[in-house]
Amino acid sequence: MKNLTSKAVMIANLIKQGILEEVETICPECKSKMVRHVTDEPTQVDYAVCPNCGITASGLKLKHGVDIESIDGKYQAQLQKQMWQGVVKNSITLGNPDAIFSRRFANFKAENDRAKEIGNQAYILAEQMRTEPLHVMFTGQTGAGKTHLAVAMMYKYLMDGEANKHGILVNFSDYVALKKLAMNEMNGETQRLLTRADKLVQKSEIVILDDIGAERGGTKEVVTATDFETGLLLQFMNAREGKRLIITSNLTSEQLDKKYDQRTTSRIMYRIQGIEFDIPDYREKSGVMQS
Repeated sequence: MKNLTSKAVMIANLIKQGILEEVETICPECKSKMVRHVTDEPTQVDYAVCPNCGITASGLKLKHGVDIESIDGKYQAQLQKQMWQGVVKNSITLGNPDAIFSRRFANFKAENDRAKEIGNQAYILAEQMRTEPLHVMFTGQTGAGKTHLAVAMMYKYLMDGEANKHGILVNFSDYVALKKLAMNEMNGETQRLLTRADKLVQKSEIVILDDIGAERGGTKEVVTATDFETGLLLQFMNAREGKRLIITSNLTSEQLDKKYDQRTTSRIMYRIQGIEFDIPDYREKSGVMQS
């Protein structure tokens, strides 16, 4: 009964998504309406099949009923596309989404052996994330490819398996700025955006916290974080305890100590797996925006 119910739900979803459609032909065995691919020619009713019994409109019985593997593959691909669109829509970043969210392992340009090694390390961590709720941190100068590989890891994780997962990228500087803006906002639009993002930070299977330490300062002059900024960072870390998290920063661990205080840095570094991007600025050579 459970399998039949599950199959019925899937068929209903496929119809809703426009991949299948019902036809008027009735199954002679179970009296259900037959279904067919919407891409078939309208006049070709022989393409119709009973989703329960596997009997076609011409009276033949298919071994596997509806071609579930083929249909379900298309359905899953469509759901995965929608899932990634949700990541792009709900993420908190003022950067160009077309550039940020198109980053994959396949288009990571490794200019030297060390860059290839870093790419391989990130891929291995992405594989581990399939079964372990890892905390990963990428550090190194701007333009070395930290955000690129973080997004590539998230994309790989979300696209592996069923399309029922959530993810979000939060640029910490932009997040802090929006939090401040929301305090003085009259219509609450920014607050609604942040409320949705905060819920996703809590419930998502994987989250990227991008570019911590960049708020009000760079690597040359590290400006001490305010209590407000430190508090937001600690809230973020608490929300992701025991869950998958990828952090990127242009600061070293010593600079992060100076920025936030040792207690906060210790909280960030607890059981974290780190990769130092000790490679040149990728953009200086290629002209491609990669952070």
